[in-house]
Amino acid sequence: MAFKTAKKLSKRVKNLTRKLSLEYTHRLHRWEHKKEYTDIDQYLSKFRSSGGLKNFYGGYKLWNLHQLLLRFKPKRILEFGSGSSTMVFCEYLRKHNDGSLLSIDEEEKWALNTGRLVDLKSTDSIEIINSKKKCRPDTVPREIKYELSLQDNYDFVFVDGPSLKVEGVKWKDAVNSDVLELAQRPEVIVV
Repeated sequence: MAFKTAKKLSKRVKNLTRKLSLEYTHRLHRWEHKKEYTDIDQYLSKFRSSGGLKNFYGGYKLWNLHQLLLRFKPKRILEFGSGSSTMVFCEYLRKHNDGSLLSIDEEEKWALNTGRLVDLKSTDSIEIINSKKKCRPDTVPREIKYELSLQDNYDFVFVDGPSLKVEGVKWKDAVNSDVLELAQRPEVIVV
């Protein structure tokens, strides 16, 4: 009995240590890149105030996304799953080039919320649309995708949706197969 208790305690300590180590790493990264996190913190604040983004690590994801945009300089961006990342794409397009963004979300509520938070302007080549998701749980791997057909070519695709939840069950082994149906393979795909 004592052995099982010690084993459980050891596992809890390892999990807590890993979590604290991850938090420390993110805090250190944020401190080392204070200036770059200024805009990111504003995006996170906006989305958190509207009910989204509850996790601590969202800023690190957005920082990395911004770095990828600066590195690859895409002109045509496709985003599966709108949200705080949409703000990063919009600001990048407004500041660095004359490209375009198509962002797709399965939840009309979140697509509208994102459109409001990014402050869409008539001069923007930015479109945020709502599309239902289609699930194919019988395939290997399981497929979850949007019910739409994309004809344009994109050089940067960000896959952060649709939700992997189907009929109340989250399928962690499911994949979004929309990117496989694009007419031309993009230069960069971020999942």
